[in-house]
Amino acid sequence: MGGERWWHFDPLLTAKFLIGLLLLPACWVTLETFFVIFDHAAKHTEFWRNAEFWYFGIGVAMWLVLFFGARSRLMLLFYVAGHEWTHALFVLICRGNVAKVHISAEGGHILTNRNNFLISLSPYFFPFYSAVVIAIWGFAEWVFVDFQPEHLRYLFWAIGFTWCHHLTFTIWMATRQDQPDLDHNGRLFSFSLIALVNTLIIVSMLIVASPAVKWKTFALMWWANLTTFGTRFVESVREMINFVI
Repeated sequence: MGGERWWHFDPLLTAKFLIGLLLLPACWVTLETFFVIFDHAAKHTEFWRNAEFWYFGIGVAMWLVLFFGARSRLMLLFYVAGHEWTHALFVLICRGNVAKVHISAEGGHILTNRNNFLISLSPYFFPFYSAVVIAIWGFAEWVFVDFQPEHLRYLFWAIGFTWCHHLTFTIWMATRQDQPDLDHNGRLFSFSLIALVNTLIIVSMLIVASPAVKWKTFALMWWANLTTFGTRFVESVREMINFVI
């Protein structure tokens, strides 16, 4: 039969699709382990009573009020700027060159001689403004200000505000249809990687906030959950089939 084929086999996209499938159990296990260690930290250290935790929560709540109640063109411009600067930062990290950064409320782009999945997806998993806040705080403490322990609550407020900015806009932008960054790498691979890295960022913040949780504890628990994932998944499917039948 004549006519053009409606599909085109791309080995790289196929490989990324398979990697995306393999990342799905890792995403689930990472999220599962996070909830387990969060429950442990809340029961044994009551870190949620700390002022830093509450200030972080206040920052999150303030941003949610702004995002859902007063989202504006200026906020979108602010997001686009961070999005494109993140692309540019990862181009530099990957030893590429950035010729131009274009930013507007309608969207933005960069001109560069290098691109890969880290550069394409970095704005969706790297909280740019949170990193800026932490860098400014660290530089100010190193050069100008002798911060006291009670001042940390303000840092946590700023991190909560900027991190929630990152999370809400990431979800909002990722669910839109016209996202070439995601389509270029395949939606499954993109969403799996974005979910995994963002969950690990949340885990990192919990470990910093709670002295009872260490990376070693998380890693050992994560591995234990991963090694039993297949058995637990099969058992869950079997139970659902028995319930339906």
